[in-house]
Amino acid sequence: MRDLTARLRDIVRRESGAAPAGAPPVRELTVVPEVGFDAAPGESVAQLGGRPVDPRGACLQIDYRYPGDRPHGRRPIEAYRLHEAAPIALFDPRLGRLEQWTRRVVFFDIETTGLSGGAGTLAFLVGCGWFDDEGHFTVRQFFLAGPSGEKPMLDALGRLFDEATLLVTYNGRTFDVPFMETRWAFHRASPPTDDLPHVDMLPPARRLWGRRDLARPGAEGCSLTSLERRVLGVHRHDDVPGFEIPARYFQFLRTGDVSLVDGILEHNRHDLISLAAVTSHALWLVQQGPEACREPSEQLALGQLYERAGDLERAVAAYEAAGRSREADVQRLAWTRLARLHRRHRRYDEAAEAWQQVLDLVPPGRRVLTALEREAVEALAVHHEHRARDLDRARAYAEALGAAVTGRHAQDAARRLTRIRRKLAGRSDRRLDL
Repeated sequence: MRDLTARLRDIVRRESGAAPAGAPPVRELTVVPEVGFDAAPGESVAQLGGRPVDPRGACLQIDYRYPGDRPHGRRPIEAYRLHEAAPIALFDPRLGRLEQWTRRVVFFDIETTGLSGGAGTLAFLVGCGWFDDEGHFTVRQFFLAGPSGEKPMLDALGRLFDEATLLVTYNGRTFDVPFMETRWAFHRASPPTDDLPHVDMLPPARRLWGRRDLARPGAEGCSLTSLERRVLGVHRHDDVPGFEIPARYFQFLRTGDVSLVDGILEHNRHDLISLAAVTSHALWLVQQGPEACREPSEQLALGQLYERAGDLERAVAAYEAAGRSREADVQRLAWTRLARLHRRHRRYDEAAEAWQQVLDLVPPGRRVLTALEREAVEALAVHHEHRARDLDRARAYAEALGAAVTGRHAQDAARRLTRIRRKLAGRSDRRLDL
């Protein structure tokens, strides 16, 4: 069954064309309720700067230009400009066929009146950012002084997207872009994002930094504000918390007090710069390799990215670098992934060495094995029985496995041990015959 978004797109395309002869005219939306204040929208929001997009001033376009030499974290803004050689296809293989994709990369973020969706939920602030040829960063924001400004805002945003070569968001594939597509569908317009290449940076960020500090108290996860602190060294001051934003906007609609939305505009601009910086830093890490990583968890994540892209040698180098770290959890995962990678490519001796590295991390005296350690013991028992033909070592690993598992796994280990002992007994009988 086709999803709702696809069906809405078909309806929009069908209704956007010319009506057949004799068909009744399409009834358009002619009245949009205004939840404004006594003053005309343009009179109040003029204090925010920018220019009105529509004659009534219900939608305002605000442009802000950040100089390239302005610092953002540990580097200046111009250092985050994306380059054609950046391996963007590692984040999404479908982007490997793009040509001149850096001509106009648009970073996109929205602020809404709620997260529940529905026809009554609006994106009252839409922010787009891009770099110019000199490395300066331009932010263009479309702000709704009232709901009637949504249609002009969507039209202006569509014209901006028509010039874009790539759209970059953070969680935009599941929220921002589908949300905006429903608004275009609501106004019977075709979404300009249909054919626009799109990178959602949340999945790559989770792969690169999602494991960091997750086992420690107070872990922050992979929100954009968390990453800008941990990865970029950016610390916001007097920032508006995300949960306050809808309430501030509704208060603005009731009172016309523009001071309530000044902080929201700055919050959105800051998100766009940090999105560009996180994207650039992630691409730089992938391009430079494990030597550029500041933490072993990043090296482990790079190995996974290279492996997914089919770059075997770089994946091996990243896993080995993470395996030489001093963090036992990262080491265990790195050697395990390296062993699986070697086994999948029939490098059985290298896989056995990596499995042994996993077992070397087991503290002396501990008798209970984790799932990864049990996998390593079983893999080594199989390797020495069927490939290396070292039945004595295979028996030792099988005995260790039998002592560490229960239930069905114990039965499998017992059958393996019985088979190995039978092979050893047969080998001894052949020696006696000789």
